[in-house]
This record gives sequence, C-alpha cells and structure tokens, in this order.
Amino acid sequence: MAQSRIFPGWYVVVGSGIGIGSGSVPFFASSFALLAAAMAKQFGWQQAEVATAASIYLLMQTMAYPLCGWPLDRFGSRKFAGVSIVLFALCLVILSQIGNLWQLYAAFALMGLIAAGTNVVSYARAISLWFNRRRGLAMGLAASAQAVGAFGMPIAMQHLIGAHGWPVALIVFAVFELIVALPLVALLVKDSPASYGLAADGVPAAANPAEATAAAAADDMTVGKAIRTGTFWKLAVSFAIMGMSFYAIAPNIVYILTKKAGMTLGDVATIQAVSGIATLFGRIGFGHLLDRFHAPLIAVAALALTASCAAIYSVTAVPAVIIFATVLNGLAIGGDTDLMPYLASRYFGVRAVSRIFGWFLFAFFLGAAVGPVTFAKLSAVYGGADTPLMMLAALQIVPAALFLSLGRYKGATEPAGGQLKRT
Repeated sequence: MAQSRIFPGWYVVVGSGIGIGSGSVPFFASSFALLAAAMAKQFGWQQAEVATAASIYLLMQTMAYPLCGWPLDRFGSRKFAGVSIVLFALCLVILSQIGNLWQLYAAFALMGLIAAGTNVVSYARAISLWFNRRRGLAMGLAASAQAVGAFGMPIAMQHLIGAHGWPVALIVFAVFELIVALPLVALLVKDSPASYGLAADGVPAAANPAEATAAAAADDMTVGKAIRTGTFWKLAVSFAIMGMSFYAIAPNIVYILTKKAGMTLGDVATIQAVSGIATLFGRIGFGHLLDRFHAPLIAVAALALTASCAAIYSVTAVPAVIIFATVLNGLAIGGDTDLMPYLASRYFGVRAVSRIFGWFLFAFFLGAAVGPVTFAKLSAVYGGADTPLMMLAALQIVPAALFLSLGRYKGATEPAGGQLKRT
C-alpha cells in the first residue's frame, strides 16, 4: 500500500466525504422542511409545533459535539464514525414510526444527541494525521461533500414521499446508511498512516511507526492545557460570533429578501441554491488557501465576505447585486467550516484535536442559537432589517481582531508555497 501511486490519504478523504455527505447535518438541513410538511399534513400539526423539533435537534446536537471528542481520540475516526452511522440509521427508523408530537420531539432529540458523529467532527482527526502540508485542502474536499448531500437528499426525499409516503422514505434513507455509507466508510477511512509504514503526506515513517507517532504527538496539547491558553478562548469567541452571524441571516433570509428586496419565494429559492453552490466552492477554495497562507489571515478574509454580504443586503434591492452578495456569503460559510478543524490541529496538535474541535463546534452552535432570535428582535425594534444587517457587518470586526492577535502555529513555521515544517 505504501508503494501505491495514489497516496492512501486521499482514500481517507473520499471515505470521509461519503460519511459527511450522508450524515445527519445535510439530512436535517435539506430534508427537514419536506419531512415536517408531510408529517404536519398527515397529523394536522401547526408550523410552530413542527419547528420546535428543529430547535430540539439543534440544541441536542450542540450539546453532543463536545461529547464526541473523547471516544474519537480514544478509538479513532473509523470506529466512531461507523457506530454513529448505525445509530443514525436507527434514529431514522424510529422517526418513521412516530405518531404524535412528543414522539417527534423525542426522535429528533435522540438524533441530535447520538448522530452528531456522522458529521465533520468524526473525520477531522484522521485527516489531520494523514495530511500536513495539504491538510486544508483535504479537509475542504471532505467537508464539501456536505453540500453535495444537501443537494441530492431533498430530491430523493421529495420523490420517495410523493411515491411511497414519508415513513417509507425514512426507511429507505436508513437502509442506504447501512448498506452504502457504512461499508464505504469502514473500507476507506483509516485512522493513521503509521500502519502503512508512512507518516503524514506519505513520508516514510521511522523504523518503529508506533514510536514515531507517539513522539510526534508528545508535544501536542491536552484539552485541559489548551483551555488554559488565550488562543483557545480567542478562537472559541470568534467561532461563536461566526455561528451567530450565519444563523442570523440564514433562517431570516425569506424575511430579508421579501420585505427588503421585494423578492418572491421562488426568487428566494434561487438565491438559496446559489448560496449552496458557492458554499461548495468556498470549502474547497478556502481549504486550498489554508495550506498556502497563515490561517488567521484567511479567517479575516472569510469575515470580510460575511460583512460585505450583510452590508450589501442592507443597502440595495437590485437582484443582481443581491445574488453577488449571496455568493460572497456562501463562500464565507465554506471558509468557516474549514477553519475550525484546521486551526484546532495547527494550534493544539492532533493529540486531542477531536475534543478541541468539538468545543469549537459547541461555541459555533451556541452562537447559532442566539443569532436568529436576536436578529428578529432587532428588526422589530428598528422597523426593518437594514440596521441589524449593518450592525452584523460591523460585528465582524471583533473576531477579525481576535484572529489577527493570534501568533504562529504551535511548533511549526508558517506555510510557504504549501510547505509547513515543524520547528
């Protein structure tokens, strides 16, 4: 395997992408509305009642991310992701059997809690161990599969619901998880290159791979040590503001574009599709940039795109300009996704990268929980979205300043043409 013309790490990226693209996040983001509409029609539920299930799911998922870290760092990406896929399939089966609101809430609470490991958090450690110089690109490619899943899942869901009903649609999704996603993840995702006699990037390992891996990780931080650093808290606050900023706009986009720009729901749907495509390219593009430039500078660039989008939304109703702003925001979202695992591995090493990344996800979604309601209340106070949007644009100064205050990566020199060397 070590002599293969294709570096085995790229198989890990493919397997990670399959797991991420079929995970609970793209399922929830792209298919919840279709599923909820079908359930509400059958049972006579109100929109607010069904929407509560979404809030419960997001809350439980936020709580679950820090809990994923220890088993990931203890047992590795492959085993933990495999178990998470099985549990996600079980959640889909349970959801297919619900008959009242409390069962709906319980099913989504369970999914948020035990299916979080089907997402990016499960694969960051394996990718960090397999890649050093091209780590950003590898993470970006794997994470971009989430956008692919978000594109394909609603098409399949709508077809299955229309042809066979929502319970059958959920069973089909569960079967797909077990007979397609699970075997491919188990086959392709390998936890470390050491078992192939390799180090990161395909470099031949030392005579004793286990000792080499232990030596490389010896200087990496534990979670306790990381939390006592200013760098950890600067990053956590920055990611919380990023999460708040994204979710301030995303759930309120219909209000912003119909009230402010006079767009129809069809126009908004087109805008959302454009944003999804931009996010896909943003993840890959920002991943490539992270390997070539100091990551905090790339973070500032992503924040500038977010600020530009909010500012443009606030001052114009011209459709072409609105679409341009949406592209900027989609690119920025892709950058946000790549930054968390990348910076966790660069500043704190790979020893506890899953746990540290889990806490960054917790901060991101904690901010996300605050964003929608805060934006809505400010819009009510100011009689429209213009002022809150400008406030949101100005807020990006805070994480930008925090990122610029960060120093060099821990134990490494800065990238130069994609090269990153330990010091």
